[in-house]
Amino acid sequence: MVDLALPSQNQTLNRNLSEQVAEQLGTRVLAGNYAPGETMPDEPLLCQEFGVSRTVIREAVRMLVSKGMIEVRPRVGTRVLDPRNWQLLDRNVLHWQQNIKIDGQQLKELIELRQAVEPDAASFAAERRTDEDLQAIGYSFGKMELTVGMNNEYAIADAQFHIAILRAAKNRYFDALESAIFTGLLLSIRVTNPDELRNRKSLPFHKTISDAIAAKDSEAAHSAMKLHLEDSARRLSKRVATISD
Repeated sequence: MVDLALPSQNQTLNRNLSEQVAEQLGTRVLAGNYAPGETMPDEPLLCQEFGVSRTVIREAVRMLVSKGMIEVRPRVGTRVLDPRNWQLLDRNVLHWQQNIKIDGQQLKELIELRQAVEPDAASFAAERRTDEDLQAIGYSFGKMELTVGMNNEYAIADAQFHIAILRAAKNRYFDALESAIFTGLLLSIRVTNPDELRNRKSLPFHKTISDAIAAKDSEAAHSAMKLHLEDSARRLSKRVATISD
Protein backbone atom coordinates (compact mmCIF):
# COMPACT_ATOMS: atom_id res chain seq x y z
CA MET A 1 0.00 0.00 0.00
CA VAL A 2 1.28 3.51 -0.88
CA ASP A 3 1.80 5.75 2.12
CA LEU A 4 -0.24 8.91 1.51
CA ALA A 5 0.55 10.47 4.88
CA LEU A 6 1.48 14.14 4.78
CA PRO A 7 5.05 15.10 5.81
CA SER A 8 5.38 15.92 9.49
CA GLN A 9 6.14 19.47 10.61
CA ASN A 10 9.70 18.44 11.49
CA GLN A 11 10.24 16.88 8.05
CA THR A 12 9.02 20.05 6.35
CA LEU A 13 11.21 22.23 8.57
CA ASN A 14 14.28 20.08 7.89
CA ARG A 15 13.64 20.20 4.16
CA ASN A 16 13.35 24.00 4.21
CA LEU A 17 16.52 24.30 6.26
CA SER A 18 18.32 21.91 3.92
CA GLU A 19 17.31 24.01 0.92
CA GLN A 20 18.65 27.14 2.62
CA VAL A 21 21.95 25.45 3.47
CA ALA A 22 22.20 24.02 -0.05
CA GLU A 23 21.74 27.52 -1.47
CA GLN A 24 24.49 28.91 0.75
CA LEU A 25 26.92 26.13 -0.11
CA GLY A 26 25.98 26.09 -3.79
CA THR A 27 26.51 29.84 -4.04
CA ARG A 28 29.95 29.45 -2.49
CA VAL A 29 30.87 26.80 -5.04
CA LEU A 30 29.64 28.97 -7.93
CA ALA A 31 31.55 31.96 -6.57
CA GLY A 32 34.76 29.95 -6.34
CA ASN A 33 34.98 30.03 -2.55
CA TYR A 34 35.42 26.27 -2.80
CA ALA A 35 37.55 25.59 -5.86
CA PRO A 36 37.18 22.47 -8.04
CA GLY A 37 39.06 19.59 -6.42
CA GLU A 38 38.98 21.27 -3.02
CA THR A 39 37.48 19.49 -0.02
CA MET A 40 34.64 21.30 1.71
CA PRO A 41 34.36 21.59 5.53
CA ASP A 42 33.29 18.36 7.18
CA GLU A 43 29.85 17.67 8.60
CA PRO A 44 30.45 18.72 12.23
CA LEU A 45 31.90 22.07 11.14
CA LEU A 46 28.94 22.75 8.84
CA CYS A 47 26.50 21.80 11.59
CA GLN A 48 28.23 24.27 13.88
CA GLU A 49 28.37 27.04 11.30
CA PHE A 50 24.72 26.84 10.26
CA GLY A 51 23.36 25.75 13.63
CA VAL A 52 21.49 22.76 12.19
CA SER A 53 21.44 19.00 12.61
CA ARG A 54 23.45 16.41 10.72
CA THR A 55 20.23 15.39 8.96
CA VAL A 56 19.85 18.89 7.50
CA ILE A 57 23.48 19.03 6.35
CA ARG A 58 23.30 15.57 4.76
CA GLU A 59 20.18 16.49 2.82
CA ALA A 60 21.78 19.74 1.63
CA VAL A 61 24.85 17.82 0.50
CA ARG A 62 22.65 15.33 -1.36
CA MET A 63 21.05 18.24 -3.21
CA LEU A 64 24.43 19.49 -4.40
CA VAL A 65 25.50 15.96 -5.35
CA SER A 66 22.36 15.62 -7.48
CA LYS A 67 23.33 18.82 -9.31
CA GLY A 68 26.79 17.47 -10.14
CA MET A 69 28.56 20.11 -8.06
CA ILE A 70 30.16 17.90 -5.42
CA GLU A 71 30.88 14.28 -4.63
CA VAL A 72 31.23 12.46 -1.31
CA ARG A 73 33.88 9.76 -0.92
CA PRO A 74 34.81 7.63 2.08
CA ARG A 75 38.07 8.76 3.75
CA VAL A 76 38.21 11.71 1.32
CA GLY A 77 35.23 13.82 2.29
CA THR A 78 33.10 16.17 0.23
CA ARG A 79 34.96 17.37 -2.83
CA VAL A 80 33.98 20.04 -5.38
CA LEU A 81 33.74 18.65 -8.91
CA ASP A 82 34.91 20.20 -12.16
CA PRO A 83 32.40 22.81 -13.47
CA ARG A 84 31.85 20.65 -16.55
CA ASN A 85 29.88 18.32 -14.29
CA TRP A 86 27.63 21.03 -12.86
CA GLN A 87 24.01 21.13 -13.98
CA LEU A 88 24.18 24.79 -14.90
CA LEU A 89 20.68 24.79 -16.40
CA ASP A 90 19.12 23.53 -13.17
CA ARG A 91 16.57 26.06 -11.87
CA ASN A 92 18.16 26.26 -8.44
CA VAL A 93 21.67 26.63 -9.81
CA LEU A 94 20.53 29.43 -12.12
CA HIS A 95 18.86 31.14 -9.18
CA TRP A 96 22.01 30.86 -7.08
CA GLN A 97 24.04 32.43 -9.87
CA GLN A 98 22.07 35.63 -9.41
CA ASN A 99 23.47 35.88 -5.87
CA ILE A 100 27.10 36.15 -6.94
CA LYS A 101 29.14 38.89 -8.56
CA ILE A 102 28.48 39.24 -12.28
CA ASP A 103 31.11 37.32 -14.23
CA GLY A 104 31.96 38.53 -17.74
CA GLN A 105 32.66 35.05 -19.08
CA GLN A 106 29.39 33.73 -17.70
CA LEU A 107 27.45 36.55 -19.36
CA LYS A 108 29.26 35.92 -22.65
CA GLU A 109 28.33 32.24 -22.56
CA LEU A 110 24.70 32.98 -21.67
CA ILE A 111 24.33 35.45 -24.58
CA GLU A 112 25.87 32.84 -26.88
CA LEU A 113 23.23 30.36 -25.72
CA ARG A 114 20.52 32.91 -26.42
CA GLN A 115 21.93 33.66 -29.88
CA ALA A 116 21.94 29.96 -30.68
CA VAL A 117 18.33 29.40 -29.59
CA GLU A 118 16.15 32.50 -29.67
CA PRO A 119 16.23 33.45 -33.39
CA ASP A 120 14.92 29.99 -34.30
CA ALA A 121 12.42 30.17 -31.44
CA ALA A 122 11.10 33.46 -32.83
CA SER A 123 10.83 31.90 -36.27
CA PHE A 124 8.88 28.92 -34.95
CA ALA A 125 6.72 31.24 -32.84
CA ALA A 126 5.71 33.13 -35.97
CA GLU A 127 4.57 29.87 -37.54
CA ARG A 128 2.91 28.28 -34.51
CA ARG A 129 1.70 31.08 -32.23
CA THR A 130 -1.87 31.16 -31.02
CA ASP A 131 -3.98 34.18 -30.15
CA GLU A 132 -3.20 33.50 -26.49
CA ASP A 133 0.53 33.55 -27.29
CA LEU A 134 0.16 36.90 -29.03
CA GLN A 135 -1.67 38.26 -26.00
CA ALA A 136 1.17 37.13 -23.71
CA ILE A 137 3.81 38.67 -25.99
CA GLY A 138 1.83 41.89 -26.33
CA TYR A 139 1.15 42.09 -22.62
CA SER A 140 4.85 41.72 -21.80
CA PHE A 141 5.80 44.36 -24.36
CA GLY A 142 3.18 46.69 -22.90
CA LYS A 143 4.72 46.23 -19.46
CA MET A 144 8.12 47.07 -20.93
CA GLU A 145 6.74 50.34 -22.27
CA LEU A 146 5.09 51.19 -18.93
CA THR A 147 8.18 50.40 -16.85
CA VAL A 148 10.84 51.80 -19.17
CA GLY A 149 12.01 54.16 -16.42
CA MET A 150 12.03 51.48 -13.70
CA ASN A 151 15.00 49.24 -14.34
CA ASN A 152 14.07 46.25 -12.17
CA GLU A 153 10.48 46.09 -13.39
CA TYR A 154 11.60 46.64 -16.97
CA ALA A 155 14.13 43.80 -16.76
CA ILE A 156 11.45 41.38 -15.55
CA ALA A 157 9.02 42.48 -18.28
CA ASP A 158 11.78 42.06 -20.88
CA ALA A 159 12.51 38.54 -19.62
CA GLN A 160 8.80 37.69 -19.70
CA PHE A 161 8.63 38.91 -23.31
CA HIS A 162 11.34 36.48 -24.37
CA ILE A 163 9.85 33.62 -22.35
CA ALA A 164 6.48 34.22 -24.04
CA ILE A 165 8.18 33.80 -27.41
CA LEU A 166 9.90 30.60 -26.30
CA ARG A 167 6.53 29.21 -25.24
CA ALA A 168 4.91 30.29 -28.49
CA ALA A 169 7.48 28.18 -30.38
CA LYS A 170 5.70 25.06 -29.03
CA ASN A 171 8.89 23.09 -28.44
CA ARG A 172 9.25 21.33 -25.07
CA TYR A 173 13.03 21.52 -25.25
CA PHE A 174 12.88 25.27 -25.66
CA ASP A 175 10.57 25.32 -22.64
CA ALA A 176 13.30 23.55 -20.66
CA LEU A 177 15.62 26.49 -21.37
CA GLU A 178 13.27 29.08 -19.89
CA SER A 179 15.20 29.44 -16.64
CA ALA A 180 18.52 29.84 -18.46
CA ILE A 181 17.11 32.49 -20.80
CA PHE A 182 15.43 34.27 -17.89
CA THR A 183 18.60 34.30 -15.80
CA GLY A 184 20.76 35.30 -18.75
CA LEU A 185 18.46 38.21 -19.49
CA LEU A 186 18.24 39.49 -15.94
CA LEU A 187 22.01 39.29 -15.48
CA SER A 188 22.86 40.89 -18.82
CA ILE A 189 20.25 43.66 -18.51
CA ARG A 190 21.84 44.66 -15.21
CA VAL A 191 24.93 45.42 -17.30
CA THR A 192 23.59 46.55 -20.69
CA ASN A 193 20.47 48.53 -19.74
CA PRO A 194 21.42 50.52 -16.64
CA ASP A 195 19.16 53.50 -17.38
CA GLU A 196 15.95 54.64 -19.05
CA LEU A 197 17.67 55.86 -22.22
CA ARG A 198 19.12 52.44 -23.00
CA ASN A 199 15.81 50.80 -22.16
CA ARG A 200 14.05 53.04 -24.67
CA LYS A 201 16.61 52.20 -27.35
CA SER A 202 15.84 48.50 -26.95
CA LEU A 203 12.06 48.88 -27.32
CA PRO A 204 12.04 49.16 -31.16
CA PHE A 205 13.89 45.84 -31.43
CA HIS A 206 11.19 44.14 -29.38
CA LYS A 207 8.40 45.84 -31.32
CA THR A 208 9.82 44.58 -34.63
CA ILE A 209 10.04 41.04 -33.26
CA SER A 210 6.48 41.18 -31.92
CA ASP A 211 5.11 42.56 -35.20
CA ALA A 212 6.84 39.84 -37.26
CA ILE A 213 5.40 37.09 -35.05
CA ALA A 214 1.94 38.65 -35.23
CA ALA A 215 2.24 38.76 -39.04
CA LYS A 216 3.33 35.09 -39.10
CA ASP A 217 6.50 36.14 -40.93
CA SER A 218 8.99 33.58 -39.67
CA GLU A 219 11.93 34.92 -41.68
CA ALA A 220 11.41 38.46 -40.41
CA ALA A 221 11.00 37.21 -36.84
CA HIS A 222 14.27 35.27 -37.09
CA SER A 223 16.12 38.28 -38.51
CA ALA A 224 14.67 40.70 -35.97
CA MET A 225 15.62 38.51 -33.02
CA LYS A 226 19.09 37.94 -34.48
CA LEU A 227 19.65 41.70 -34.83
CA HIS A 228 18.36 42.34 -31.32
CA LEU A 229 20.71 39.79 -29.76
CA GLU A 230 23.66 41.03 -31.82
CA ASP A 231 22.99 44.51 -30.45
CA SER A 232 22.74 43.11 -26.92
CA ALA A 233 25.99 41.20 -27.36
CA ARG A 234 27.81 44.33 -28.56
CA ARG A 235 26.57 46.42 -25.65
CA LEU A 236 27.35 43.62 -23.23
CA SER A 237 30.90 43.30 -24.53
CA LYS A 238 31.49 47.05 -24.14
CA ARG A 239 30.03 47.22 -20.66
CA VAL A 240 31.93 44.15 -19.43
CA ALA A 241 35.16 45.67 -20.74
CA THR A 242 34.36 48.90 -18.87
CA ILE A 243 33.62 47.04 -15.64
CA SER A 244 36.82 45.01 -15.98
CA ASP A 245 38.85 48.19 -16.41
